[in-house]
Amino acid sequence: MKKYLLVLISLLILFLHGCASAPSSRTISLRELKLNDLCQSYNIQWQYDSINQVVTLSRGGMTAKALIGSNVVVLDDQKVFLSQPLRRKRQNIYVSSDFKQRVIDRFIQRRFSYPSRKFSKIVIDAGHGGKDPGAIGYSGLKEKEVTLDIARKLKAILSNKGIQVTMTRRNDQFISLEDRAKISNNSKSDLFVSIHANAAHTKGVKGFEVFCLRSPDYETKREIQEAKSYRYMFQKLKMEDNNKILDEILYDMLYNYKRAESYRLAEYIARKTSRELNLRNRGCKRSGFFVLKHTAIPAVLVEVGFLSNKKEEKLLKDNQYRQKVANSIAESILEYEKIN
Repeated sequence: MKKYLLVLISLLILFLHGCASAPSSRTISLRELKLNDLCQSYNIQWQYDSINQVVTLSRGGMTAKALIGSNVVVLDDQKVFLSQPLRRKRQNIYVSSDFKQRVIDRFIQRRFSYPSRKFSKIVIDAGHGGKDPGAIGYSGLKEKEVTLDIARKLKAILSNKGIQVTMTRRNDQFISLEDRAKISNNSKSDLFVSIHANAAHTKGVKGFEVFCLRSPDYETKREIQEAKSYRYMFQKLKMEDNNKILDEILYDMLYNYKRAESYRLAEYIARKTSRELNLRNRGCKRSGFFVLKHTAIPAVLVEVGFLSNKKEEKLLKDNQYRQKVANSIAESILEYEKIN
């Protein structure tokens, strides 16, 4: 009997010792995967910058960048959201279980199967509104009226194509620039399109032009980071709390991504739409407009014509012409998706 009790006590000690040394609740979740194992299995090169905490994957000309502590991956010119942020524990980097489907599979297939389209959610911003009329033409036509009507028509077209559209304003109301950026960043959309009508001191100035984001300088970055909307840019991203270094690195990654995408799209819209409308193509111009800087996604600002030009103001008063403008912008966005 004593021998039997000694055996039980020994087993109990071993069991308790094992429990004490078992992994705590803070260990890596079973649903997370080792990045090194995934990359080795699919012959993908990767490296880790321990200073900036940036992970870079590459294969066959494709590149993906991710940040420890963030659930965002920038894959070539696409932004991918993971269910959980990347984590580093000891010498290993762990990724969420959907990392293979959303990132690794794209390297293997060399095509973007998720999501099915580049711009599945779009924010349409009708410039001005309410107490802010914007530019006013010779006949009294207000920019806020033109932009809202074209924005509504553009929404109808894109919605019919299966795109989810968010409007910054649906009627004649004043929406601050900061609130427009907040609406965009809260919507988790893929593209921001702001509609405006131009004006100039010289009545002969005419044409169609599109603005996109310019390269940031130190003052621009500081301005954005100090603004309230800067926090809105990151509140939907799973980041380590109060880590300014990670925030800045992620900001740079997303800024470079959206700047490149915005320029290509703006150039395409300007070229195609001006041709369709038979307007002078004033091209794609880089700017630091608030809504271009403070949105976390690719953004373009479309100037549909000059209200200070009598001929173009007359065109913009016509309902059918506004419909044509909306049709042309929508076609430009949809065609751009197919070729990029």
